[in-house]
Amino acid sequence: MKLKYLGTAAAEGYPAIFCQCENCKKALKEKGKNIRSRSQAIIDDRLLIDFPCDTYYHCLINGIDLCDIHHCLITHVHKDHLYPVEFLNLNGFSHPSPDYKLNLYGSEDVEKILADLPAGVYNHLNFVKINPFEPFKIEKYTVTALPAYHATDNPYIYSVSDGEKTLLYAHDTDIFPEKTWEYITDNKMHFDLVSMDCTEGAYEDLSYRGHMCLGRNITCRQRLADGKNIDENTKTVLNHFSHNGLYANYSDFAPIAAENGFETSFDGMEITI
Repeated sequence: MKLKYLGTAAAEGYPAIFCQCENCKKALKEKGKNIRSRSQAIIDDRLLIDFPCDTYYHCLINGIDLCDIHHCLITHVHKDHLYPVEFLNLNGFSHPSPDYKLNLYGSEDVEKILADLPAGVYNHLNFVKINPFEPFKIEKYTVTALPAYHATDNPYIYSVSDGEKTLLYAHDTDIFPEKTWEYITDNKMHFDLVSMDCTEGAYEDLSYRGHMCLGRNITCRQRLADGKNIDENTKTVLNHFSHNGLYANYSDFAPIAAENGFETSFDGMEITI
C-alpha cells in the first residue's frame, strides 16, 4: 500500500498568505520541501483523503485525473480539508462521463455542508454517511472512522487496511479521545504506518487542544507502542505543518524529527508499506 502526500500544510499554506514571519521568509528563500500546500493525501493513486481548495493544483502537478478517482474520505469540515465550492463544476459546467460518480465519505457534519449544493451536482457526487467504529469496505480496503480531538462536532481520523497492511491517518487531531484509544486497544489494531498531526512543529507541549506538536507526537507514539499497536517496523510520519510552529520549516524540523525517530512529510512524498 502506498500513501502519497499531495499537500502537507495547515489551513494557511506554507509560507502563509499575507505573512512576513521568519518561518515564511525562510521558506520563500529556501523553497524546495519548505513550500507546502494544503493538506491532502491519496492511497494507491485511487483513494483520496480530503478535498481542500488546493485539489486542482495537486491534480495538475501530480498528473491526477479526478474522473479516475471514485472515492474520497473527508476527515472534517474545515475548508482546508473540505472545499465544496469545487463540486459546483459538476452541475453541468464540467463534462465528466455520464456514469462518473465521486463517492464522498464523512460524518453528518459533511452531510450538512453538502446540503447547500444544487441538485444537479448529485448526478456525479454521492455522499456516504459513515459512523465511527463501524468498519466499511471501499473496493479492497477496509476503512474505519475513529473520533478525533479537533474543533468540529464530528471529526474523524481513519484506519485503512488492504488486508495485508494497515495505516492510520491522524489529521487534524490532538492526542486521541479515550473512546478511540479504547477501540484501538480492544480490537488489537496494528498499524504499519502512522501519519500524525504536527501542526505546531517542535514544541514540547501546547496551551490548547485540537492539534499536536512533537512532544504530543512522542506521547501518542509511546501509547501506541505500549498497546502493541505499532512495532519497530512501523513507519511514523509527521505532517500538517503551520508556519506558526516552532522550527516548522522542513529544513529545520526534519533533523529534529529524525533524532526522535520520526520522518517528516513534504509535498509529493510517497511512503510504501
